[in-house]
Amino acid sequence: MSTTFSQCSKCHSLNKVATDLATQKEPVCGKCGSKLSIHGLVSDVNTNNFKKILDKAEGPVIVDFWASWCGPCRAYGPEYEKASLQNKHAVFLKLNTETEQEISAKLGIRGIPCTILFKNGKEVRRQSGAMSAEQVQLFLNQ
Repeated sequence: MSTTFSQCSKCHSLNKVATDLATQKEPVCGKCGSKLSIHGLVSDVNTNNFKKILDKAEGPVIVDFWASWCGPCRAYGPEYEKASLQNKHAVFLKLNTETEQEISAKLGIRGIPCTILFKNGKEVRRQSGAMSAEQVQLFLNQ
């Protein structure tokens, strides 16, 4: 069974969610019962939960570093979501570089959107710029 992770926007707890559940109905937080915000199979995370997910994920973790003011980031979002639904073996995350500046600086994010692939908690590759869903799949499976 494939799983993903989602941070509750209300209580900020980290939830492990079966991908089938996330695509068939609205998943809720196991702690407070609030609706989890998952777009496709993409979850928004903060720095703390990003680090926790890297430690807990059994498969690849792909992260879109973005900002709300960035036109290419907004155009990339739907393609990234489409790719998440086609690659249920990976965990898809979005991290806002405006609100999470420290981790963005630590990872050397210089341009956005920037997509980074992690395996076993370690960065294995990165790509700057928007991609199509097909390009994301190629990036993930290289």
